[in-house]
Amino acid sequence: MSTLTIPKLADELFLRPIVISMNSLALSALMSYVMSANAGIADWRPITICVTSDILAMGADHHLKDKEEEFSSDRNNANNPRLASWFLYARTFLAASAVLLAFALSQCPISTLLTTATFVAPALLWTTLISFKKFWLISRRLLGRFSRDRQQPSTSAPVLVIKRIPGMKAIFNGIIRGCGIYAVVFSVLSGSGNLTNTLPSPWSVVQLLVWSTVNRSCHAIMTDVRDFEDDMKAGVHTIPVLLGSILRTKVILMACHMLVMLAFIENTYIMGSCLFAAALVWILCEDSPKKAFLFSSHSQSLFIIWHLLTRHI
Repeated sequence: MSTLTIPKLADELFLRPIVISMNSLALSALMSYVMSANAGIADWRPITICVTSDILAMGADHHLKDKEEEFSSDRNNANNPRLASWFLYARTFLAASAVLLAFALSQCPISTLLTTATFVAPALLWTTLISFKKFWLISRRLLGRFSRDRQQPSTSAPVLVIKRIPGMKAIFNGIIRGCGIYAVVFSVLSGSGNLTNTLPSPWSVVQLLVWSTVNRSCHAIMTDVRDFEDDMKAGVHTIPVLLGSILRTKVILMACHMLVMLAFIENTYIMGSCLFAAALVWILCEDSPKKAFLFSSHSQSLFIIWHLLTRHI
């Protein structure tokens, strides 16, 4: 196990969640910009909701939880108050994000709250043990049929961890960061009467949904390429492990990006993004530095910024 250091904690608890959430910022800004009836004006509410939700999902459940377990497993860390203080900073950062999220949701219709909860809940429960025994007990109480005399569920009732479902990481990333962002923007703009009937050229709803979902799913699979050897040894059934080959995985990823590009060839921004993402598929490998994979997470962002700049210059 690697030794925890302040630079490592700063990277895992702050830098990485912020950098990755910048893709949600770019994508939600683009959707808010092109879907708004107020031409050229992006609504701040869906952008804030998407960014803060991303930070909370990654920081609270994935990074903070893992690092706290790593910190507590080493007795030497108990004598390092400077290291321990970084967890306080991280909790303060997440609390501030939660307050900002709550404020943004308070300015939106109730449908936005329900939409956000639908897409954020699976991300927050990503590594949580979900016990079917508890669901059984709750359902019995809700139905008014719970009784001590009735047969109780077995103590060996199965548990579910979403992360351990084969291929679920790629599916969830695509749906949450693709369809989820669109759903949040749609609910905010439609609820406030600012939703446009026709998107400006060269964009369409189908383009936004397909491009975003495929791009995010492919990026999730690329991060599994990085961890291929470790996942293979640990028996984690990621898509590269299921395919049994990094080469097969890369061929499929490139094919996905090329199909999206050909389907929307008239959109220069999507075409550029797909070509860039396809190039990264072959450039990045299991030996590439972890930070290098952040480029893959922003294969959309660069071209979204290009689009927004060309509209204001």
